Amino acid sequence: MEKNKEIKDEIKRLVDLINKWDEEYFIENNPSVSDLEYDKNYYKLEKLENEYPELVLSNSPTKKVGSKSNNSNLNTQKFRHEQPMLSLSKAYHYDEVAKFIDNINKNVPIEDINFSIEPKIDGLSISLHYDNGILVRAVTRGDGIEGEDVTTNVKKIKTVPQNINYKDKIEIRGEVFLPKQSFEKINDEIQQKNKEILFNNAKIDDPKKHKKLLKLFANPRNAASGTLRQLDSDVVEERNLQAFLYELVQPEKHNIHFQDEALKFIESLGLPINKSFGKIIEVEQLEEEIENFSEIKNNLEYDADGLVIKLNNLKYWKKLGKTAKFPKHSIAFKYDVEVAYSIIKNIKTSIGRTGKVTYIANLEPVELNQTIVQNATLHNYNFIKSLNLNIGDEVKIVKAGEIIPKVLELVSKNSEGTFEKITKCSSCYNDLVEIEDNVDQFCVNPNCDEIKINSIYHFSSRKALNIAGLGLTTVQDLYKANLITRIQDIFELQNHIQQIKELPRYADLKINNLLNSIEGCKTAPFHKVLFALGIKHMGERAAKLFAKKYSSFSEMINNKNFEDMELINNIGPKIIESVIEYFNKEDNIELMQYLDSIFDYSKNKNDLLVSTKFENINFVITGKLNNSRDWYVEIIEKNSGHVSSSISKNTNYLILGENAGSKLEKAKALNVKIITEDDFEKLLGEGNE
Repeated sequence: MEKNKEIKDEIKRLVDLINKWDEEYFIENNPSVSDLEYDKNYYKLEKLENEYPELVLSNSPTKKVGSKSNNSNLNTQKFRHEQPMLSLSKAYHYDEVAKFIDNINKNVPIEDINFSIEPKIDGLSISLHYDNGILVRAVTRGDGIEGEDVTTNVKKIKTVPQNINYKDKIEIRGEVFLPKQSFEKINDEIQQKNKEILFNNAKIDDPKKHKKLLKLFANPRNAASGTLRQLDSDVVEERNLQAFLYELVQPEKHNIHFQDEALKFIESLGLPINKSFGKIIEVEQLEEEIENFSEIKNNLEYDADGLVIKLNNLKYWKKLGKTAKFPKHSIAFKYDVEVAYSIIKNIKTSIGRTGKVTYIANLEPVELNQTIVQNATLHNYNFIKSLNLNIGDEVKIVKAGEIIPKVLELVSKNSEGTFEKITKCSSCYNDLVEIEDNVDQFCVNPNCDEIKINSIYHFSSRKALNIAGLGLTTVQDLYKANLITRIQDIFELQNHIQQIKELPRYADLKINNLLNSIEGCKTAPFHKVLFALGIKHMGERAAKLFAKKYSSFSEMINNKNFEDMELINNIGPKIIESVIEYFNKEDNIELMQYLDSIFDYSKNKNDLLVSTKFENINFVITGKLNNSRDWYVEIIEKNSGHVSSSISKNTNYLILGENAGSKLEKAKALNVKIITEDDFEKLLGEGNE
């Protein structure tokens, strides 16, 4: 009973706190906490309510959207939405986006899955109602069920037409926002008025008669919301409010079936849409698009704090359903980075597939990005030394895209001295080796269990051969059972089915799926198999470049002097050195010959090389382009060129898209040639010189 009372009290505390924050955000336009802090507490409440449904309160914020308005500058009427105006679920890490995609995969045929991506503009949600071509009502989101009628003021937004060429009743939703430049102008004007007030107050002796200073707007969203609720609608026009529309309510009534169609239809009615975005991408491109948008979002003319990802096929929106607050067909990726603070309980090391040592901080459990974190990377000993870290110290940690969180900085020194360097391998207990000009330590024992396990796991991993069912835990289980001790053993597992069945948690279906996946990987292209070997410094790009020159391991083995490798474009000396070292070991030769004997590289052979027209030419890509970044990388690499992620003195061309980031300025400073998409196509069309 005591525990239930504690939980009940905690639920009430969270409900009261979040309702207060909702009032601040939706009504007062003056939030006192960040989105991160809000979401952290919201998810905590949601988790408690799921575990204890009998304790859910009737006024819980998880059961509603927004907050009911108690006051407003504008004497507005309330209007009930015909369909609830929901907000979006948020993701702060790509793992959360992956869960969103998993749910869609379970409910939507794979051929119908692609996504529309749009910026999450930090403004005020609005719903426009047209009847017989006339704007008859504009309503804010409010609590999602009922909003404020702000028609008079919305009619003063220059980009929102009062008449459209469409006779049927139609409801279109979007966002009202204030451009950054307009926001700065408004605050400048307020500051000027405050100077006049101070000047006039100085002339008045009685402080009680002094006029109060005007409050500056904290951000463009507050300014947009405050402006839309003004009593004087002329102020709306003066302040240059803008709008982007992005959603049709009941699109099937207007014969619209896809989100990209909806955007084109909205634009055809003369309503403003965000023309720079709304492009359609495949699942495989999502992670890259999220990364790309992070580079350009701060250069937009409006505040955008995230990227909205929507299933493009509208017919599945209803099937996917919704919670009380969020639809399940869309999600907003937010770029806020959450940090947490914890105490180091212990420091240990882990050994990777190349033998590289990584120091790990074992922490007091702490919540970060809705997960409990107990470990964070300390990189190498030099990092520990530079921060003077030891067991007992308080540290700041962050998880911004990484699987394992990382320590950022020392917060409080609670110990004496610096943690001593570890000199023995934590797996095989051999002496660790330090290589000149390298900050890392290495275990060089080829029979080290951790090196072997991680090598096998890398071989089967998603970026390599993508053997479903052969994750790290499975590799560890099979290694301990002596069923896989080297890569070749993966392909002999069908001879050990009975032994696998004797292991805990290995049912027939799991074993069959694993064996089918192993068999299916045997048609992988050569560059994937080469990358899967885990040769030191050999990334996916380098593997592709080698695969342009060689079509099998036997070809590479026969090239004993590796003279041709020196000629391969953009292959650096470190990679060449690692490859030579790898090919000089008899065990590795045996493995590669074995792989050649069981793989058919021709079935999925990628026509990696089309021409040499971009040989020795380095490209960098920035901004939003009509085609995906992957498309450009593929075209450039197939024509012997190279794509880098950053500008350097070796860059020949910067391909420039819309809303370019900092790469543009760096390119100008280094006199790198800047070209458009059209310029690139012309370059591509030119003959070899």
